Amino acid sequence: MIYNWKYIDNQFLLSTYGSIKRAVILSTFHDNALRTLSTTYPLLLPLYTRYHPLHLALVAAYNQHTSSGSLQQGDRLSVTQEFAISKKLLTNVWMPVILGLHPKDSPRYKAIFPGGLSPFNTGTIDTKIAAFGVLGTNIGSEVALASIKTAADSNYASLLLLRETQSSAITTTSDDSDTLETARIAAMVMQYRNLGNMMDNFYDTIETMCPLVFDLVTLRENPQTIFTSAILSLAQENLLAHTFLAADQIAVKIVGSGTFNLYLSSGVAGVDSTPILITANIKQTITISAFGVTNYALHRFLNVVSLSGDTATYRVQLL
Repeated sequence: MIYNWKYIDNQFLLSTYGSIKRAVILSTFHDNALRTLSTTYPLLLPLYTRYHPLHLALVAAYNQHTSSGSLQQGDRLSVTQEFAISKKLLTNVWMPVILGLHPKDSPRYKAIFPGGLSPFNTGTIDTKIAAFGVLGTNIGSEVALASIKTAADSNYASLLLLRETQSSAITTTSDDSDTLETARIAAMVMQYRNLGNMMDNFYDTIETMCPLVFDLVTLRENPQTIFTSAILSLAQENLLAHTFLAADQIAVKIVGSGTFNLYLSSGVAGVDSTPILITANIKQTITISAFGVTNYALHRFLNVVSLSGDTATYRVQLL
């Protein structure tokens, strides 16, 4: 009997067979890592260029499959929910920065928001989504607002993609499944090919580079789903690192006294998300979209900040 040589087994394909959600998580991590690291490691740019369209196709197929009812309804955000998150970013995060540079009565503010905020508040959902595209265009090349333009453009693209997949839900479940499986295979095969390319170009540092570019935690079998430990009074603790999807849920219970703030952050000591208030001794189920982040490949660290005067213990379960 002839057996396959283990080194030519595509682990990305094997680990995602029958698990589309895992494929989307792996793809989200890989796509974002290639994009982010390609500025430091130019050899990664060709890998990103060829992988990114496959990632978009996988995410679009996943959303389409979900919108047609083939997956559980809770596996995706509705357009309304996604728009609400974007609107919250606009009013709570972007507007203070813009107003700090351009007061409401200034010509530049009126050029950025010629209709004020009414385009984001009135009209159909399509016109409200279009307002984010107009915002990015109106900001233009202003250096001081470059990060806001990038975020507005990203949210606009995300909303368009979600709206498109929702609107095309007339596709049959069978067709959705075939399209999704084709997209999964294409993305996972390309990740495997990218691994081979990295082995050639980063041979001397491959052990360091691989965890940066591939989500090895998710790739492994039987990932950890329950996390327990203690947190000291008025301290901050990193509970876990995980690549979430927007509709994922976690169950959290902190035994002790007082209250705690939970964050989904971009670093092990970060608090750069909407805080979720946790009350001691009450089990709470939290949907990841409630943290108000848009880049789930970057925001991977679940952190807790104690507002209590006592030491407490916590239990977090990935549902």
